[in-house]
Amino acid sequence: MTGTPPPAVVHPVAGPESGAPTVLLAHGMSDTWRSWLPLAARLPVGWRLLAAELPWKAGTDHGWRRRGTPGSWLAATVRALATPPDVVVGHSLGANAVLEMLATEPDVAPRGAMLIAPFYCPPDLPITWALHDRAQANFVQIIDEGLHNRLGPRLAELDAETLAAMRDIMVDRIGPVGFTTLFDHFTATASLPLHAVTVPTMVLTGGRDPGLDGPRAGALRAHLPDAHIVVEPDYHHFCHLDRAAEVARHVAGFVEKVCPAPAIRGGTP
Repeated sequence: MTGTPPPAVVHPVAGPESGAPTVLLAHGMSDTWRSWLPLAARLPVGWRLLAAELPWKAGTDHGWRRRGTPGSWLAATVRALATPPDVVVGHSLGANAVLEMLATEPDVAPRGAMLIAPFYCPPDLPITWALHDRAQANFVQIIDEGLHNRLGPRLAELDAETLAAMRDIMVDRIGPVGFTTLFDHFTATASLPLHAVTVPTMVLTGGRDPGLDGPRAGALRAHLPDAHIVVEPDYHHFCHLDRAAEVARHVAGFVEKVCPAPAIRGGTP
């Protein structure tokens, strides 16, 4: 059963200065609000940055899915804020939560939205066991990339066998319910009423990210009316971490475009 979920906890990250935009950040599966700190440190000084600790954070048992969809959880969080955000930025499942919110929660309409490394299932894509198996392989690949990012300089000290064992532990920790939750949401994107999205939206994905590979980026562009899709050939799924400075420039450019001073809503205490 799903209903109206409660709002998530929101952590202030930076700002604000008078007249500066308010940006809400939504993390991906098995991540935390702190995953945004490297990117936040490279965004313009003075912005009001808020990071939500969403229920699909690291360590969850995935019981959150019985209380609401990713989009409804994020919408409840936005509605609970005293000052609504000018722009909502999401990564991975957080990006998909933003997309779902824009398509299905018309009363929640920021000035703009940015989706970093989302995943999308075109309506004409057959849902087969082969697709399921490919998605599962992509899931393991993304976990492996996430592990490499978390290890940082320590990566050089570990052999391949140890790394594989650590990756398998992470896969087991998320578990089949976590993967099933992601796959279910992936297939559900095929039926989202994307034609209803009127908010300017930027999609940033990578050529090495399986979440929006092949023709899926073009399919999303075709179904999302006011979307600007940027594919950076060398970006992986966790580009907001390993290319933080470059991604920050993309975010800054988009926010400044949709929030030209002084015509902004947020940014005040």
